[in-house]
Amino acid sequence: MMKFRHLRYFVAVAEELNFTHAAERLNMAQPPLSQQTKQMEDDLGTILIERGSRPMRLTRAGGAMLEHATRIW
Repeated sequence: MMKFRHLRYFVAVAEELNFTHAAERLNMAQPPLSQQTKQMEDDLGTILIERGSRPMRLTRAGGAMLEHATRIW
């Protein structure tokens, strides 16, 4: 089940395109942020962030999710 905080976390990661910077912005540690973002992807059944690319990029689904999440957030 997706939680509101998952959207907040995802928006920070998507805007920063960096887990460390997003974690700093959210005042939390990076590993839990990565885990929560992965949990959101698992819940949705799709990959939102291409983690292996440098710089990190959003997938098409990630871009759509960011658009919807920023309307909510």
